[in-house]
Amino acid sequence: MRIEGEVEIKIRYGDGLIARSVAEAVNVDNIGMPQSLKKSLNVETTWVDGELITKVKYSGEIETLIKALDDLVFSIKVAEEMATGT
Repeated sequence: MRIEGEVEIKIRYGDGLIARSVAEAVNVDNIGMPQSLKKSLNVETTWVDGELITKVKYSGEIETLIKALDDLVFSIKVAEEMATGT
């Protein structure tokens, strides 16, 4: 099924350094995204104080969006573990 959608993920860490570290680590994936995918998928991750904010805009098959969000959440989890040492 083809869809157009927007997703916003907010995670409060309460620590600006952790939010910044996670955002910068996740943005590396966004920068390296293939041009063919950038036409249908736009991902922006920022931080404000101790909060991580990721905005996703997508146009295409719903399965692809689900896979992209799954990859994003996994990347955030790994970056959190690296930033917090857990």
